[in-house]
Amino acid sequence: MATPQSTFQRSLAAGELAPALHARADQVKYLTGLRRCRNFLVQREGGATNRPGTRFVAPCMTNDIDVMLMRYVSENVGESVLIEVNETTIRFYVNGALLEVDSGTIDPYGGGVDYVVGDLVTAGGVVYYSLEVQTGVAPPGASWYAFTGETFELPSPFGEDLPHWNQSGRTITLTHRDHVPYELINGGALTSWIFRPVVTETAGVAPVGLVVTPGGNTGTLTIAYVVTSATADSYEESIASGVVINSGIGLPDAAMPDVLAWTAVPGAAEYYVYMDPAGNGIFGYIGTAQSNGFTNTGILPDFLSTPPLARPLFASTDNYPDRSGNFQQRRLFGFTNNAPDAIFGSRTGFASNFGISQPLQDDDAITFRIAGNNHNPIKHLLSLKGLIAATGAGAWTITGGGPNLPLTPSQLEADQTTYTGFGEVPPVLVGNSIIYVEHLGRTVFDLQFDQQVEGLGGKDLTIFASHLFRAHTIRELDYAQNPDSVVWCCRDDGTLLGLTYIREQEVLGWHRHDSGASCRFEHVCVVPEADGDTVYFITRRTINGGFTRQIERFVSREIITFDTDAFFVDCGLSYSGAPVNNVAGLGHLEGEVVAVVGDGAVIFNGDATAANAGDFTITAGTFPIDFPASYSNIHVGIPITAQLETLDLDVQGSQVRDRRKRVAAVTLLLERSSRTFRVGPDVGNLTQLSLEPYETMTDEFTGPVELTVVSQFDELGRVFIHHTDPLPLTVLGILPSVELGG
Repeated sequence: MATPQSTFQRSLAAGELAPALHARADQVKYLTGLRRCRNFLVQREGGATNRPGTRFVAPCMTNDIDVMLMRYVSENVGESVLIEVNETTIRFYVNGALLEVDSGTIDPYGGGVDYVVGDLVTAGGVVYYSLEVQTGVAPPGASWYAFTGETFELPSPFGEDLPHWNQSGRTITLTHRDHVPYELINGGALTSWIFRPVVTETAGVAPVGLVVTPGGNTGTLTIAYVVTSATADSYEESIASGVVINSGIGLPDAAMPDVLAWTAVPGAAEYYVYMDPAGNGIFGYIGTAQSNGFTNTGILPDFLSTPPLARPLFASTDNYPDRSGNFQQRRLFGFTNNAPDAIFGSRTGFASNFGISQPLQDDDAITFRIAGNNHNPIKHLLSLKGLIAATGAGAWTITGGGPNLPLTPSQLEADQTTYTGFGEVPPVLVGNSIIYVEHLGRTVFDLQFDQQVEGLGGKDLTIFASHLFRAHTIRELDYAQNPDSVVWCCRDDGTLLGLTYIREQEVLGWHRHDSGASCRFEHVCVVPEADGDTVYFITRRTINGGFTRQIERFVSREIITFDTDAFFVDCGLSYSGAPVNNVAGLGHLEGEVVAVVGDGAVIFNGDATAANAGDFTITAGTFPIDFPASYSNIHVGIPITAQLETLDLDVQGSQVRDRRKRVAAVTLLLERSSRTFRVGPDVGNLTQLSLEPYETMTDEFTGPVELTVVSQFDELGRVFIHHTDPLPLTVLGILPSVELGG
């Protein structure tokens, strides 16, 4: 008998492959792929590591399905925020904990104090949030919102219609086709948040009280003036003041000038004066004033520069936008019920100013519709070498007449570059690629600028793992860059899928994840936190005979101290402190058989069929019995079963596939792993690693381990790795020792 020389699987980077590819030993993917990758994730370097556990954060505010997650990325490291939204309320979480206020530092309500939106007061032992500008209206009342204890929360203006969201700076824009668009604005502090409706008119204040004293020249002209102001911080120009008209006069000159005066606008940096010398309603610019007065000595108007015209948009039912985005210093909105293919862009540099001029200026607001040989409802607005209008019929690249040219009202080129429609699931950006779900929800594509075609190009990312998507749809996805560049996807049946994606290195590997028979991963949101990108979920679990929705988060897979950082249980909590032999506060796991780790050693692996499983079934929020020993660091949660299975042994150009074979032994190359796993040809025939008496199975180990397994000759030659202990396991390579038969 001989052993093939090319059986060492040096990489697992292709992840789990579809059965349709199990005969394709001619593909590189076959050499690096797996038949099963369950609760293991593919590392960026090519190994496979059992995924970290999830820590219980809090129960959702409601068990209703109308709940979602979004994030706010702060300019301060460690202060980014997870935001939970339901049909009535939104709550905030920072680094895995509910955002709370200290009621002892909040002033009591004062009857003569002027309050604005967002102010906090206490009254009768309750913390209240001011919903409007008010004086003399004591809480409680419609103008005040009462907190639940000290939890910082706000009422949601969207009801059961959960909004789409997009962040720019400290502002999150929230849109839904059946609601007025809103802004959720952070004031710089973690507990400083306000909701306000989106306005589309200038923030500048038009001057009032304009008075014009004619110079005295006689004539037959009708001369009119208007004035605008510019705000001090951004020089955003207001709409025009009221018109002042003088008839039966002549043009002013240096000897007999027209003198203008108006009421000063608080905070104005300067004023712009416009003149209509012919009485036809068209005003041209004649000068700038630094104060609230101006003298016209006969200046000729410039009719290429006219006062801004306000455009109040999104003011009625069926005209509310459903999507938003940002591009080239413009805030963009797309899709209304009346115009599904329309895009509305603000003035350059002013997110809430959709004004225009006559004639149109390059920085004026823009409005256009996607006109093609199909219906193109706007699904998403993205930026990738131009504005990308992702529609239900494909992707359109919108530029200002050429690469790197700005969009202007007179220069808008829209070219359809792909014909695969986008679905409702918001895409994610990974490097210079867009990852998106197509309009049927069954396939995931990438999209990036392709130098060869000087346009957008992409590929189907599910083709090598099509079995994971057949008869299923993707309901949500998000991207965690650290540590392994994974796109996380929630499938419609509650299965969690991961895609390790590093396009430049051709790393593309799918893996599947579950957390007990009753768990459904319903929502995913990635928040950059102090320890890196943290993946949050809303899960639905059946606990103690009823279902519950809760927020959970992946624990960091970076293990610094084995005894404290190895967290491989789901919906779990930890104790750290003086040695104890029992822990409480586990009511969210009531009735569950749990896995328990103490100081890096397995106390119980969570096997519900074990004779002593009752001793580890949570009752009244704790354990029925004390542990045999005391521990300083204890992790408790739902057990995780992690499995790897190789493909059938096959080597291109050989006759290995059609010969009977037996895997007599397996060598695994491990990194920082426990050695409590089992290996065999299948899940029904597993062998535990045998160690010398002086060796410890649970201490972390790096290097090769060899197991002699119980197996028989068959046509497969697979290796099955089964890991149920709540400890780390990272497999870098698999070397089966194969005996070939006839």
